[in-house]
Amino acid sequence: MSSTTSQKFRDFTGEPLKDKLLSEVPGLGPKLASHLEGAGITRAYELLGVYLTLLKNKEYFELWIRDNAGANRHQAKQCADAIDAFCSQFL
Repeated sequence: MSSTTSQKFRDFTGEPLKDKLLSEVPGLGPKLASHLEGAGITRAYELLGVYLTLLKNKEYFELWIRDNAGANRHQAKQCADAIDAFCSQFL
């Protein structure tokens, strides 16, 4: 793992999702998490389900996060990178 990854990224990708909150996903803070909760996504594992539904396509997932959470490009990329790294580690 690169020394430039954040602690939040390492924490997220270093263990199973269990009941992790959306705000624990890199790139998502409380405000973006609340936007997703308004759309019915309440936990990180549900966000993983969206990524899998999009056939693990990071570009589509980034667009989905931008459209549904109001994330900017940087936030969407952080989130997609973390979800993708989680899949590489655990799926």
